[in-house]
Amino acid sequence: MGLVVLALITVTLAFGRRAWARLRGRPLPRLHVRHPAPLVATGPRQDGEVLVVGAGPSGLMTAALLVRQGVAVRVIDAGAGPSTESRAFAVQARTIELFRSLGLADELLAHGVIDTGILFHFRGRPAGGLDFDRAHAADTPYQFILMAPQSEVEQILLADLARHGLSVERGTRLESFTQDQDHVRVRLNSGDLTCRYIVGADGAHSTVRKQLGLDFQGDGYAQRFLLADCRVEWPFDHTSFRIFMAGDRIGLFLPLDGTNRSRVMTNDPGDGTGPLTLDELQTELRAATAVPVTLTDPVWTTRYQAHLRQAARYRVGRGFLVGDAAHIHSPAGGQGMNTGLQDAANLAWKLAAALHAGAGDALLESYHDERHPVGVELLRFTDRLFTVAAGLHGWRARLRDRIGPFLVRRASVMPLPHRKAFRRLSQIGLAYRTGPYVVNDLLHSLRGPWAGQRAPDARIRTGRQMFDLLSGYRLHVVALSRKPLDDATISDLAAGLAGTSFHLVARVVCRSDERVELVDSAEVFDAYGLRGNESQALYVIRPDGYVAWRCDELDVDACRAFLARVHIPVDQEIPA
Repeated sequence: MGLVVLALITVTLAFGRRAWARLRGRPLPRLHVRHPAPLVATGPRQDGEVLVVGAGPSGLMTAALLVRQGVAVRVIDAGAGPSTESRAFAVQARTIELFRSLGLADELLAHGVIDTGILFHFRGRPAGGLDFDRAHAADTPYQFILMAPQSEVEQILLADLARHGLSVERGTRLESFTQDQDHVRVRLNSGDLTCRYIVGADGAHSTVRKQLGLDFQGDGYAQRFLLADCRVEWPFDHTSFRIFMAGDRIGLFLPLDGTNRSRVMTNDPGDGTGPLTLDELQTELRAATAVPVTLTDPVWTTRYQAHLRQAARYRVGRGFLVGDAAHIHSPAGGQGMNTGLQDAANLAWKLAAALHAGAGDALLESYHDERHPVGVELLRFTDRLFTVAAGLHGWRARLRDRIGPFLVRRASVMPLPHRKAFRRLSQIGLAYRTGPYVVNDLLHSLRGPWAGQRAPDARIRTGRQMFDLLSGYRLHVVALSRKPLDDATISDLAAGLAGTSFHLVARVVCRSDERVELVDSAEVFDAYGLRGNESQALYVIRPDGYVAWRCDELDVDACRAFLARVHIPVDQEIPA
């Protein structure tokens, strides 16, 4: 009922705005947006526009996206070289979509193992689980979890940066920085520099966060864990993600490279000191799984403690936080690395708009406004998963082990749990609230993605998908028309939105037109809310893949007005 009321209010306001404009004889104007003037330095010499501190996945992704926007970026890292050890292991569908937009999805997929579900065991007995083949997620090509260690994700991004002429400045440590209205003055162990913005991607002990005066609120979990990448011999296969629960103990098995290498985790019942031996881990894993397990050939082993912490703000002035510098949590659900990469995707285009297109402070502030609530929900979600799987003790753990198999088996035979679990874990169901830069201008239908929701994939015709159009980390304008268009209408649309990355997905009155993405089925129309034979819609889709603006009419003037509001130049494409 609440959605219906909201829709009525939205439609009423939208129609009212148009009616009032027409009564006054002042329709929405056609805007002529000019390029912003070149940036003229008014202060000290500038050593790049953005300094990214930290060369983990979030920092590398931030740099890769900024480079594609034509931003002069530097990346520093205190370490001597890339990390070969990582706790992050799961790459979710939303992240693979981001890599696809950069042309890196095939490379990423080649470095991982496709896992289509999660199997649960209670006291050593299998009880069923989640099967993502049953999730019916036609709006993504990636209906699975990709098991790919963080270190390999980093290698892909490092290679991409190298192709763009950018390398990480290793052994370079941030010591301090100050900021004023126009610049950030940075002191490094190798000297001083000046930039326009600084991005802290420097992990849980972030120097950027501390320099911004932000607390890292939260605490560590009481439990500690043992982890290893090694060869596993046991009665089960090496293709499925498995979770074992037995009283106070939990065990995890993650496929990484067939029988050659897998990741295993379990509780650390000791005091958590001293180096971890494979024999110790094997003993504890056998207790958690209640099956004979033999571990050999370790790549690396570690003890660690999970934390649940978040910065109160993701932005202070010209300083921003992404990834673990902004939020850390338990590994439950495989969300951490993916969330940091999406932080980067949300931030990079906004920094580019501020630097090159005259965008104001409000657009930069929308980074915190959009991503901080995501972090809050992330911590809440992972904490719930962690509590059920590893945080119960005594009679609560025994009750879980007793009723858990029954509940999991019941859920396994119903389609809804598989669908809901996939959308939540994959992050494709995440949406942002409406605001000045996330606008539903005019809605005739409540179907299809609203502003703030992710733009879905859909079939346009044989061999052509919506994601093919939305490639490249740039803003896209997409016009859809289920109503067949004539040549005059096509010409007007093409002229009115010239200079944008514009796509016209439509049926036409007669023969094919090279300006039109011809549609051979209704799938793309259904996915974007065009259910009636006369329905049309105009979408502005942000570089990070979310709908920024939607209008269920082909209102070119209103579209250009919105583009001017977010300060995206509309007379040229953002550089690829």
